[in-house]
Amino acid sequence: MDEQRGQHGGEPARTRRSVPGAAVMLAAALACKPAAVGTTSPTVEQEVAAKRRADPELQAMADRLDPGPQRPLSELMPAWLKSQVDAALPGDPRSPKALAEAREALAVWDRVKTSDTQAMLQGGLVFGRGLVLAERAVLAGSDDPELLAALAKAYRVVMLLKMFRHSGVFGQLVSMAVELARTEGKAETLSVEEVLAVAAHVEQRAPDLQRHTTARLLREHPRHPTVSETLLRASQTELERERWREAIDLRALAVARMGEGATGPDYVELAAVRYKGLDVENADKARKEAEARGPAEPGEDKAAAFRKKLAELDTFADAARRVLALTDPSGLAEQNERGHLLLKLGHMRDAEAIFVALQKAHPYDARPRTGMAMLRIHRGLDFFGAADEIRPAHKMTGRDRLYYEVALGTVPMMLFGKIMTQIAEAPGQPIPELAAHFEEMLELAAGFREYDPARAAVLEVLFTMVREAIPKYMADKRTAVLVAVMRKLPEKALALTKKFPESRDVWRLAFASTRLNTDAAKAKALATARLPASMQQDPDLRLQQARALVDMALLWEDRTLLAAAAEAAANLPAEVNADTAAMTRATIDAVLGFQGDKAALQRAIDTFAAVAERKTGNDQALALNNAAMVAGHDAGPTAAMPLLERAYEADPANAAPLYNMSALRFAMHAHEGLPEVFALVVKYGKIAGLRLHARAWLITLAEAGLGDVAATRQEFAAALAKEQAEESRGRLQLGRWAVLDQNDFKVSLEYSTTEGLTLLDEVVTRWWLFAPAPTMEALLVSKLGKVKAAKL
Repeated sequence: MDEQRGQHGGEPARTRRSVPGAAVMLAAALACKPAAVGTTSPTVEQEVAAKRRADPELQAMADRLDPGPQRPLSELMPAWLKSQVDAALPGDPRSPKALAEAREALAVWDRVKTSDTQAMLQGGLVFGRGLVLAERAVLAGSDDPELLAALAKAYRVVMLLKMFRHSGVFGQLVSMAVELARTEGKAETLSVEEVLAVAAHVEQRAPDLQRHTTARLLREHPRHPTVSETLLRASQTELERERWREAIDLRALAVARMGEGATGPDYVELAAVRYKGLDVENADKARKEAEARGPAEPGEDKAAAFRKKLAELDTFADAARRVLALTDPSGLAEQNERGHLLLKLGHMRDAEAIFVALQKAHPYDARPRTGMAMLRIHRGLDFFGAADEIRPAHKMTGRDRLYYEVALGTVPMMLFGKIMTQIAEAPGQPIPELAAHFEEMLELAAGFREYDPARAAVLEVLFTMVREAIPKYMADKRTAVLVAVMRKLPEKALALTKKFPESRDVWRLAFASTRLNTDAAKAKALATARLPASMQQDPDLRLQQARALVDMALLWEDRTLLAAAAEAAANLPAEVNADTAAMTRATIDAVLGFQGDKAALQRAIDTFAAVAERKTGNDQALALNNAAMVAGHDAGPTAAMPLLERAYEADPANAAPLYNMSALRFAMHAHEGLPEVFALVVKYGKIAGLRLHARAWLITLAEAGLGDVAATRQEFAAALAKEQAEESRGRLQLGRWAVLDQNDFKVSLEYSTTEGLTLLDEVVTRWWLFAPAPTMEALLVSKLGKVKAAKL
């Protein structure tokens, strides 16, 4: 319902950092291997039903939309690449098998996990191939309705590229695709710039291709069940291109075609489009109908979500009425207000005209520049462009809260980007203007104190910490960075909780920083701190505290903290993601089960197995791995191995399932190949404790005649010292409770047009169950290990 979310299911949120269609044309060019798909095709009855008499209303809409036949996107591929793709394509592009393959390949993108760049690349390759197949079939004369609907949807996905051109994920994905092409010897001279140029042409062509394909479906298959969904996507495209009458009429047609099947949420979205198009009278009618029809599904959660949609809709209604009331604003404040309201409603061109005129009339006022920065974010998530717009305003008048929020959400991001680029290009060299960059950030934070003193204080702590850390990092004094800089964070965070006890930002920072505390008592005090009464039902803070309690219990092997973690996890608010809560509880149950609680052990295996069936990739690998280790603890290695094999298949790059399979094979007296596998874990494992346990296994194998005992012991001692020296947390976790955590400390600052200034500071933990090496304890107290182990 917000201005950055698609108006129908399947449209991704524009604020999300993902890249729809990810370098689609490059992916198409590289996707030369046929995809494994089914060969089902529409029945004769379905084809006849889809080709009923024309619908005059849809025919008229098709005539309005249709720009005429368009050149296909596949034409944009260089000839030498197109020849490779053509050579791998099936013979008859209109055969049932070819059509099914095209539809299935295009549908792959719906299942891609956009938080995983590798999965996005692979999905993009398949999607790109499907796009080529579909266009090839249509050019050959196919009028298959499901193919036309899938192709119209695919062009919509391609169009969304423009919203992510300035995203770091997009650049990373393009680089990965280019590297893949070079590695496979398909494009030795291909450059990132070449791909970006193709992407720009693709974006320009996609809207008219979507219009033409949609028009064909409306004319040729007006009764096909995909018509309503295709109309909704077309409406969204027209909305983004500010063709208001077409956007409204398309959505109204779609809802009308749903008949009595149209739900309250369908009418909410229709009302939203009408409000955005300033058709207030008809929007009010649609809202009334939405309220009358109610939620699409029964249940209090659905009712609550529907009430939230209505509340969001009312913000558009208020904005539309206010815009119509401000028909002749004369003052700076009124014109500025109208410009921002128009941005909220999606009228980018009108808003831009207002802010450009205000800049000319008021060149020393920050508000027009703030508006132009907001326009950059609304129009294309161009945060760097927004930073360039707003930076000159730092000495101007009119710096209000919105100015500081937009500036803090864009300028530090740009400056950190410059710093990291300079570090990469000239490692070890002084960074020009480093002091000035941080002075600028801290100046913004100081100005923000007037509006949000708690958040400003958190930002000042973070900026100061990073400013102090970078010179040490540049001098390769990583240990000094961890000790002298990061270790100060828990104490500073605790002080902020006393100064700003009602701040969510402060408590998030406090819970995140518990892992950095070198004192067990202080870590325990911070993790168990009682939230203020006003925040005790905050789902996010409760989750952050539960995660911190689990991590601290495992890190310090503290049963009291484990009990506190169990209580916190058992009482997480219902708003917390169900699988996140389940995995937290199951991890605690697994630890309790390993310590003798059979009921907890059974709960753990049931939960891990259930979550695994709902997940893919690394998430599935984690759940399967943990289900395997609980099952193995209860029923022996043979019960665990099939689950571990599935976990490895779900994410072959993760070392934990591979490690566990090898540890269980040792228990089954199958030693062949184990030294090589554990050596791989040592080399590529991302968890320090897992690497050390793999080394301990190498010693065990050496003692069994599969290696040099003295050498592996010396290597273990050196690795133990190194891992401890580089450990960022207060203690090196060695997994004595058969759990190792993989922590991701996320800190980000950006501006969202729906949420304002967003500050993220949290630790997201993934807890991996594993089989500890049986000799680890003895190694830690041995002559080689005892000096370092004594400090653990």
